Amino acid sequence: MIQVGVYGLGKISKRVIQGILLSDNACLYAVCSSSIEKANDFKMDYHAVKAFNNYEDMLSDSKLDMVYICTPNYLHAKHIQMALSYYKHVVCEKPMCVSIKELNECFNFAETQNCFLMEAHKTVFTPLNQRIFNIICSGEIGEIKSVDARYATRLKEKISEWHYNQPGAGCMFDIGVYPICYANRMSNSVISKVSRFNNEALIEYENGCVAHIATSWDVDMDNIAYIYGTKGHIVCKNFWKSTEAMVNGNKVTSIQKSDFTGEIEHACACIENGIIESPIMSRMASLEILKVIEA
Repeated sequence: MIQVGVYGLGKISKRVIQGILLSDNACLYAVCSSSIEKANDFKMDYHAVKAFNNYEDMLSDSKLDMVYICTPNYLHAKHIQMALSYYKHVVCEKPMCVSIKELNECFNFAETQNCFLMEAHKTVFTPLNQRIFNIICSGEIGEIKSVDARYATRLKEKISEWHYNQPGAGCMFDIGVYPICYANRMSNSVISKVSRFNNEALIEYENGCVAHIATSWDVDMDNIAYIYGTKGHIVCKNFWKSTEAMVNGNKVTSIQKSDFTGEIEHACACIENGIIESPIMSRMASLEILKVIEA
């Protein structure tokens, strides 16, 4: 059982913690916030073993195996490297880093420390999306030619100030990573060209697939993904967390404990098996996402 500490107790951390609590191979060991009152509240509410108001104090705990980082984007690289310096394994909320340079520095340091490091992207680890990927790999809908994925919602008045004036700010770094990650995974190929148009992008892949992704904080869209192959197609609403899709007109469903549980169980399984880089959400997978964001 991997002992996990959560650093940064904002809104998303509650869902991350729920994912940990429902995991078969993870235990919520510690929570950490700049406010000890908040940390203690989380400890009581979610039955963590320890609460901290100092990150380095949590990292100094010898019983802690892995840190799940939920701090703002512009702080991710700093907090990742601090955890790695204490030889702690790390899963970091998306996007893990705000530049390709930062990302490579973090993965290089993880290799030096012989520690696991992974960007948290529930999108590729939900039971449904694992099943869809297997359907694609089986050839059931033929050769993938096109992916269209959209995620937009009116968030401007609800997001934090740092989203506007710090590195890693903007819609594409926030909800935009979901359609990017999904398109990259389902295309099952390496990006050859990206054309950006504000918060939309056309992505061309080496296998000939072309993806269109769109995101926005200003408007609502039908948040649906379409995957078109030479023998059929897949349609999935709320594709980053859904439990239901249509494959060639037939309903496909999956049971899901939590939309965060799959990624946590995968990370813990890698750690238990001595693997320091996910074969699914690898350095390359994270680099491919940044290729689109930075285009």
